[in-house]
Amino acid sequence: MINIAFVGNPNVGKTALINKISNASLKMGNWPGVTIEKKEVFFKVGNEDVKLIDLPGIYNLSIGTPEERISRNFILEEDVDVIINVVDSTSLERNLYLTALLKEMGKPMVMALNFEDEFKKLDYKLNLETLEKQLGMKTIFTSGRNGAGIDELMKEAVEAFKRNQTQKQISYKLSFDNNIEKEIDSVKEKLSKLENKEILKKYSLDWLAIKSLENDMNLFANLKTKYGVDISDLAKEERENLKKRYGIDSADVISQARYATVKGITSMNLKRSSKNKFALTDKIDKVLLNKFGGGIVFLCIVYAMFVIIFDGSSPYIDWIDGFFSDFVIKYVGHAIEGVPDWLRSFVLDGVLAGVGSVLTFVPLMFFIYFFMAILEESGYMARVAFILNKMMTKVGLSGKAFIPMLVGFGCTVPAIYATRTLEDEKTRRLTGIIATFMSCGARLPVYSLLAVAFFSKNAALVVVSIYVIGVFMALLMAFILKRFDYFKGNNTELLIELPPYRMPSLKVVWNSMKNKTMAYIKRATTIVLGILLIIWFFTYFPNNNNPETSYLGQAAKIVQPVFKPTGFGDRWEPVASIVPSIIAKETVVGFLGQILLTKADEDEKVEYNIGSDLKDQAVGLKDAMVKSFKSVGNIAKFKIDTLTMSDEETLDSDAGGNIIPSIRALWSDKYGPIRAYSFMLYVLLVIPCAVAMGALKQEFGWKMLGMQVAMLSILPYVVSTIFFNVARLFM
Repeated sequence: MINIAFVGNPNVGKTALINKISNASLKMGNWPGVTIEKKEVFFKVGNEDVKLIDLPGIYNLSIGTPEERISRNFILEEDVDVIINVVDSTSLERNLYLTALLKEMGKPMVMALNFEDEFKKLDYKLNLETLEKQLGMKTIFTSGRNGAGIDELMKEAVEAFKRNQTQKQISYKLSFDNNIEKEIDSVKEKLSKLENKEILKKYSLDWLAIKSLENDMNLFANLKTKYGVDISDLAKEERENLKKRYGIDSADVISQARYATVKGITSMNLKRSSKNKFALTDKIDKVLLNKFGGGIVFLCIVYAMFVIIFDGSSPYIDWIDGFFSDFVIKYVGHAIEGVPDWLRSFVLDGVLAGVGSVLTFVPLMFFIYFFMAILEESGYMARVAFILNKMMTKVGLSGKAFIPMLVGFGCTVPAIYATRTLEDEKTRRLTGIIATFMSCGARLPVYSLLAVAFFSKNAALVVVSIYVIGVFMALLMAFILKRFDYFKGNNTELLIELPPYRMPSLKVVWNSMKNKTMAYIKRATTIVLGILLIIWFFTYFPNNNNPETSYLGQAAKIVQPVFKPTGFGDRWEPVASIVPSIIAKETVVGFLGQILLTKADEDEKVEYNIGSDLKDQAVGLKDAMVKSFKSVGNIAKFKIDTLTMSDEETLDSDAGGNIIPSIRALWSDKYGPIRAYSFMLYVLLVIPCAVAMGALKQEFGWKMLGMQVAMLSILPYVVSTIFFNVARLFM
């Protein structure tokens, strides 16, 4: 199998090219030890099996960022047969610096001159023949939008592999001036005399010489660890010679020489027209990056995005929920009639309900990933970071962190996944932590229930206050946590490329949505199912799903005294409801209804007609599609239905009876309202749900999950206790 590494700067269209090459059959994962997305493609070129690895977008091959470290280590240490260097043909000079760095590593290379369609629109001219001679590699114009040049690119990559099968370390072709070349040759001579020849077999002699002149401490440490060879002082004399001649550090001498070489190659071969590829971009940015208008436009875009995401996905979520509860669970239950009650409950209430809870998030994830792809592919995501950076850096976050925080108001799960738009790993951790403080839509039924029951006409104001407290707690925790090195990201200054605006490719957007959603389903199901089955066990046994006498109910009564300082802990029912809320926050309403309301003894007669039920499901899906499409009209109404408070009728329906009086009866003393508010604060700050915790583990690992679970177990208790005991002083 031929291993081909795809390498290039950010925003050079690598994703579009890969989607064209693979027909979207990407294997998604993470690079070991980090949460940077890893994409692999397996396919055939003629009779050759090919594996294409997409390396992260980078500008350099130092180890200053996780992306650079991954790319450099992969090219050096893994069995890379060919490098395809993807460059933006409309910004050749800027892209060729990375090309020069890659050439030094001595691997067979092919260049993809991407955005051919834009290159032609600008009337640019490029002398390919001379360019190929000077670079020492084949160059092919490509376009991820229409697929131009892709077949030729892959064939040439295979040919490059075949030409270099016997000797993969090709000589370095981009020459420096004579003085630098003299010092490189001197270092190469010293390196060739090393006793340990394994180093010279593993790494290009040119690359080792240049890195020695640049005083690359990472290389020196790596060679000493792996091969027991210390070459840190080998090029000391040559480094001093360069410093004396040019008056600057030897690493800067090499860097400037690369830029000069790249500039010379570009000026010799590229003829630009008077057209400016940023002309339209500059006009749009005058509005979108305007000091006053830019913020307003951003809020309008975010508002429209929110309406479509949450109201657009809601009908599909309801349909999937109904499909599982009214069809799948119904007929599976009918098929396993006669099995022991515990096994029946395990299959229906444990496994199938668990799978259903994961799949209900799929429409929401799909819509979220759609807009994330649109923002990224269009070039607007970089502008969001620019607009919000100054405000967000005050609490240790980058401008891009605003998007995950906003998404968190709808659902914590996609908010955690949305942190992937952040480049800095420590900032991602901090954003992932505080995203759980945003009050998701699933908490709203709980707020609505308690607010309507205890605050009547001021219910809406009370709910708004909970949302505000959530934002305040998020920013407060960010301000505190940023002082710890584990979360202290490099956000003090913003150095970001603002790419030209481009019309997103629908195929790229679709493939991005599909691949990321499927990756979510595969990864989330296992851990979430495990958590839900554990909860099922404790709520079902030992008395066949009796909430009060279950292990959960018994445990709630035992720990109830511990929760008394919070105010709501004088009753075991709200304490017991905390654990099922880990399944989903809206289950609190149903759980309290199950405990507090008297149920009819007779069972409802269930009719089985699979044909009729399938027809109902098909009609339901059609209605969901129509309702989703019509929800776009909510933009003009300045209303997000999904995030609107539930009325009493809806709350009673969710609870299975007239729940409001029963909730009021929980706390009938004069402290009732502040007990209810204390419980709302606890629900706000406690662990969001199992799916969210699964996402946190997937993105950041067990350490972060453990930290967050610990914090979200202690913090809500402390806040609720302080609130209740201070508030009661004024009553």
